[in-house]
Amino acid sequence: MSSELTPAQQRALLFSPLSFFRGHEIEIANAVLDDLTKSKNNGSLQCFGDEIRLWFKKLEWDTNYFHCPTYRLDFVEWDDHVEHPELPIAETLLSLQAELNQRHQNYYLFSEAPSEDTVLLQAFGLAGMRLIETRLTYFHDQLKSIEIEKSYPVRVATEADIHHLRSVAMQARNDFDRFHADPFFSTETADEFIAEYVEQCVKGLTDVVLVPAVDSAPPGAFVCGSAGVDILGEVSVGRLVLVAVSEPRRGCYRWLNQSLMLWMREQGMSCIVNTTQSTNRAVIHVCETLGYQYGRSTHLFANHQKIIS
Repeated sequence: MSSELTPAQQRALLFSPLSFFRGHEIEIANAVLDDLTKSKNNGSLQCFGDEIRLWFKKLEWDTNYFHCPTYRLDFVEWDDHVEHPELPIAETLLSLQAELNQRHQNYYLFSEAPSEDTVLLQAFGLAGMRLIETRLTYFHDQLKSIEIEKSYPVRVATEADIHHLRSVAMQARNDFDRFHADPFFSTETADEFIAEYVEQCVKGLTDVVLVPAVDSAPPGAFVCGSAGVDILGEVSVGRLVLVAVSEPRRGCYRWLNQSLMLWMREQGMSCIVNTTQSTNRAVIHVCETLGYQYGRSTHLFANHQKIIS
């Protein structure tokens, strides 16, 4: 199927979080290109460069939260006549970094690159971008036919749970996620961000937050999920967005994952995707034993002017 794609479609496919779905390659690639075109036309994406074009976006929420101009590099393209584009991409990236240095006293620039895009990965290295996280995406596309060995009691989290869930998020620190692995963020800043994120999930950022409901004790764990993140033909996709388990609830990640799978099926989803760090062997093991399949791998890179606390 990939041989039927144009060069532009082939690169666009790599950047889709659903690039692993077979039989939908053209649909997925065109969706990425359409989104890029819309973002370019409405001005939400900025372009830097001529023969090499860096398409990036200023993230207003992140900028306001961290009190630092935050930019995400979403896509890189170049003219057909450019040979061995690694070096000119790196030179353009360095020019963009110099431009951001002039604009701001401090800034943060990051990008997520698919592991297949060796041209971009090499260019990031040449431009001094730092590797901060490697992600693996797993998916389960047979939710309609899964059989759960045992159903455990869960409930939907309420705003009354927020204070406790914030504490769970900070206690169950993942030293390998982007915010904790990147020295740009202090540990306290990263902890507070994850706590804020789960609070916003309970308030509606995601469709559901499930917690254990086995006794009168505080939940001690949670899983956040969103349904309908994409539709590919007859495949409706949901996403496990965030999960944390405190020490007293150690071992219940499998239980929460299964509960979210059942909830997704109840919402009409036929597929769930779950992204974790390549270092998270425990999560990877649970996913594989639950019938998830490997989907894709990406690398996160960042550049900044100075560390924030």
